Amino acid sequence: DDEGVDDVLGLLLGRATPSNNWIVDPESSTGMTPIEQVEEIIREKIYRCLHREVPHSVQQQNRMFRLVEPKKRKSGSVAEEGGKRLRIHQDLVVRTKSHQRLVLGSGGKTLERIRSTALKDLEKAFEVEVDLKLSVKVSKLNQHVRLETESEGANSFQI
Repeated sequence: DDEGVDDVLGLLLGRATPSNNWIVDPESSTGMTPIEQVEEIIREKIYRCLHREVPHSVQQQNRMFRLVEPKKRKSGSVAEEGGKRLRIHQDLVVRTKSHQRLVLGSGGKTLERIRSTALKDLEKAFEVEVDLKLSVKVSKLNQHVRLETESEGANSFQI
């Protein structure tokens, strides 16, 4: 079944790289901060789930990135939820109401697909349970200015 696979892989690697040694060690970590990693993972899911110009007009804004310790009961035992949990809240800021509708999808299905697929990758990347909350907001400000607070003119929808 695997006949010739190693030959083809060797040929492709030989053509793709000038040497047999990789430039980056596969065990090395990325140079990105954890928040940058979150943004990249979610952005990838936005690109995969949306079409045309919409993904390019979505700005991401992190509202929360916090590692939450499990709550302890009075008896001293850890709550049923288990270990630590990474809580991430991010706003997806779009320029128009029509873009907001496209990002949300029918009944919020597109946003939920973005959230659920990103959730799997985030849990794998950070090796911890993740609580991911995404909101879609319409910016009423200049499209190049990032919103700093929820009160600066955005309509919200949350999952």
